[in-house]
Amino acid sequence: MKRILTLLLTFACAAVLADAQAFASTHKDAVHASAQSIVPVSVAVAAVRQAYPGSEVLSHRLVNGENPYYMIRILTPEGRRLDVRVDAISGRVRR
Repeated sequence: MKRILTLLLTFACAAVLADAQAFASTHKDAVHASAQSIVPVSVAVAAVRQAYPGSEVLSHRLVNGENPYYMIRILTPEGRRLDVRVDAISGRVRR
């Protein structure tokens, strides 16, 4: 009986440790992203409008990660839909 309890306790501790490591990893990514000064979406949209004059912004979203960026969907004057990436740290359009 003691052996079974020891095994159960070992597995429980391993599960808690795995959850703690997963949380730490996720937390570290979030802290890393927030430690980087992300430019406001208005700066990213302005950069896209300068790079694609006359285009209409349809949508935008922030994609977090090691190198965060804004994905901005536009409609060009010619009627083409484009997804434009803007570096969320520098505010520059990625080509």
